[in-house]
Amino acid sequence: MKNLKVAFLSMFVALFIVTSCTNDEPIGDNTQNQTEESTSITTALDELQAKFNADGNVVAETNPAGNIVLDFCFDFVYPLTLSYNNGSTVTVNDLDGLVDVMIGSTDELYINGIAFPFDVETFNDDTDTIEVETIDDEGEFIELILSCEFDDFEVCECFEVYDPVCVEVTDPNGGTFIVTYPNECYAECDGFGEDDFVEDCEDDYYAGGFECFELNYPISVVTESGEVITINSEEELGTALYDVYVFDFVYPFTVTVYDEEDGEAEVVTINSAGDFEDVIEDCYDDYYDDDDYYDDCEECEDLPIDPVCVQYVTATGEVVVEVFPNACFAECLGFDSDDFVDCENDNNPQECDEASITASLAECEWYAFSTLTPESDFEIDFEADGTLTAETDTDLVSGTWQISTNPNGVITMTLTIAAPLDGLNGITWTVTECSDEFILLQTNNGQLLSLEKDCE
Repeated sequence: MKNLKVAFLSMFVALFIVTSCTNDEPIGDNTQNQTEESTSITTALDELQAKFNADGNVVAETNPAGNIVLDFCFDFVYPLTLSYNNGSTVTVNDLDGLVDVMIGSTDELYINGIAFPFDVETFNDDTDTIEVETIDDEGEFIELILSCEFDDFEVCECFEVYDPVCVEVTDPNGGTFIVTYPNECYAECDGFGEDDFVEDCEDDYYAGGFECFELNYPISVVTESGEVITINSEEELGTALYDVYVFDFVYPFTVTVYDEEDGEAEVVTINSAGDFEDVIEDCYDDYYDDDDYYDDCEECEDLPIDPVCVQYVTATGEVVVEVFPNACFAECLGFDSDDFVDCENDNNPQECDEASITASLAECEWYAFSTLTPESDFEIDFEADGTLTAETDTDLVSGTWQISTNPNGVITMTLTIAAPLDGLNGITWTVTECSDEFILLQTNNGQLLSLEKDCE
């Protein structure tokens, strides 16, 4: 029986088949000593916390592989002993415990120390292997942090085409598991190349968010170590399996299958991995029969990937920015160079500086469009005190906003906002284009938030 691994891609809830192990248990003898103050643990936890929202759930859009080592840089091998700035200590036994510590930290009480030595799992690009490395002191921890290049932030411009590629990764115990990406661009953003891709990926593995079926929660999964995890939502699923390489479902469970043509829904009982694969294959076939967006542009497929962004206004008045693999695809689908907007962050610095953006946002209301919210268009009123009010067709919600500039001069925005717009939370939005009337923000894997000023 094939084991199953769930990963969350930028635009997809990905379900894929893998083989390997979990790292819930420490590998080797890792006896820890008294904690020492460490600037590196503070940096590591700050960077890791950005992968989670305020509720402690993995942010799908910033974790395309759905695996902590590939998406973050490394994973701790547990148990791990940490110390707070007041001298007290805490031992965390798994990633869930570490997340609890992170989201429970405050400006007054926070982690600033760790017990050496400890082990981490890191990814070897040359061998496509996750390896265990021992960190003996602060100097080695600093080297690890520097190797992660957290400060070298680059926006990953990928396109919304489902043409899956799979890569095979070896885990620390010598087993292998498969990571599925929606297309080659997302895989390359994680450092993989054509030589790493597994042949006939779509025949054996599946990644998709085509809304043709949903898992009915709660469900339970069992890891290779025998641990049974009960999961109550899609968000919990991603978080629970973020550092797990192998799991299998506890059968039976049910899924709701949707018929795209008539809109009807049917609850289907899944009694085995075979039953689940049948549902997946039907979904995959239906998607490619009905929705292959780029079938008429086959002549563009062999051209180099050189993403272009197109901005246009729909019949309902919303401003849409779409990313295409290259200009050929955009032109094939009816756009021309006059429709192209800059995908890079090389705008006039006098227009795209933190102060001017902050002031502009507080002047008027803004029409907003995002690829990450159930209602893609809505209105936001940004207040100078950092609060905001957003209005959809059905809801009026409040929240907070903040603009900042990182050491590399990249301007970013963070939002905290109530449902149904909470899909924007926990994400570092990078300003990639701006003027006094229009601001375009993106995640590192291409999700969009566009803002158009409305002073009327």
